[in-house]
Amino acid sequence: MKRFLLLLAPLWAFADTVTLTDGTFLRGTIERAADGYLEVSVPALGGASQKIALAKVESFRTEAAVAVSMGGVVQRGIAAAVAGRVTSSGGVETCELNGKFELWREPALRPVERRGHRQWTMQADFDLSGRSGATQGSGFSAGFQAKGVREVDTLLAGIRIVRAQAGTQTSADDLHVILAYETNPTNIVFWYARTDSGYDNARLVDFFSVNAAGLGLRLYTDGAGKLDARVGLAHRTERYAAAGLANLATPSADLGLVLSRELGWAALDSSISIVPSFQKSGDFYIRHESSINLLRGPRPLSLRLGLSNDFRSKPQAGQVKLDTAYFARLTYAWK
Repeated sequence: MKRFLLLLAPLWAFADTVTLTDGTFLRGTIERAADGYLEVSVPALGGASQKIALAKVESFRTEAAVAVSMGGVVQRGIAAAVAGRVTSSGGVETCELNGKFELWREPALRPVERRGHRQWTMQADFDLSGRSGATQGSGFSAGFQAKGVREVDTLLAGIRIVRAQAGTQTSADDLHVILAYETNPTNIVFWYARTDSGYDNARLVDFFSVNAAGLGLRLYTDGAGKLDARVGLAHRTERYAAAGLANLATPSADLGLVLSRELGWAALDSSISIVPSFQKSGDFYIRHESSINLLRGPRPLSLRLGLSNDFRSKPQAGQVKLDTAYFARLTYAWK
């Protein structure tokens, strides 16, 4: 686009505006943004849609409400971008003006997702780990996860198998099957439900299950990450292998924090959930995992280094309270 074309632009009182990195100024209608491009119809250029690389966009502003997203949370309001950041009057989050950024006007015209249609991302992983807890040892775990995102909510399902040995003794023999659902935040509030079920044979737990639902709060967010808090009600069940032990079935609270942060050279993910019993004072269950995602790039493989903890405040007789694992996990992701 040439600078002299700007002289042909009528001086509308109400129009979207776009400024390019070479100083070109456009008035018209921003139709959408997808796949690293901004599509703008400019009457001075014949009204045809102009496809402009986002890397060439210095700033823009819409005069009417539009929807914007980075693939998860959707905000609807007047959108503006400057210095590589996008803001919306419809929410508190900002996002980067990059290839993941989306902008559209009508719900049916969303570039990547449409209401009622989920965009699924899958990942499979395998790790080598060291453990301390029931016994010292080393082993492996393998997992699979499917995440489906649409405009209004996110669905997550996964399974993980853990196995570790210390000589001839089993130090870990776990299965976790998880299913989680949450609405995308309206301003800072969202709702969630989750279940985590399986077994822990090394600690003589034939079956366990935590089922919870409640309110989520987005405590902090910017273009590099977010911090969520969760407060809800839960029911915790444990069935034990040892004869004579009374099984556990107790109403509980569900408290949690989830942090994700882009560091540039790596990505940090951390989560902790605390499930205290309403029936037994001092009886609570904690699960924690923190990891750094390294060696990321255009390829689907990445390496994750992390630490996880599984804590029961009142374990069975002869069992330890805390089981800790540190791992190096190779992950393959696809859509």
